[in-house]
Amino acid sequence: MAAKAAKKAGKKAKDNGNVLVRLYKLVVTFIIEVKAEMIKVSWPSRDEAIASTWVVIGAVVVVALWIFLVDKVTGVTMSGLIRLLG
Repeated sequence: MAAKAAKKAGKKAKDNGNVLVRLYKLVVTFIIEVKAEMIKVSWPSRDEAIASTWVVIGAVVVVALWIFLVDKVTGVTMSGLIRLLG
């Protein structure tokens, strides 16, 4: 019974191959699948990409200004409180 299990395990190990061979096969399979998925992607046109970039830049500027203003107001408030209470 144990001999059959050992023989079956040995056969399974031989079918899978070396660790490097299995890793290579996994990497190749992954690259092939990525290539197939990249073909399915609906890429934006140049104009759409530029427009989206400007929207992102605008949003970043607005958020940066908001954070700056909140930081300044908080700093002035805390300095006033420290001066008042200290």
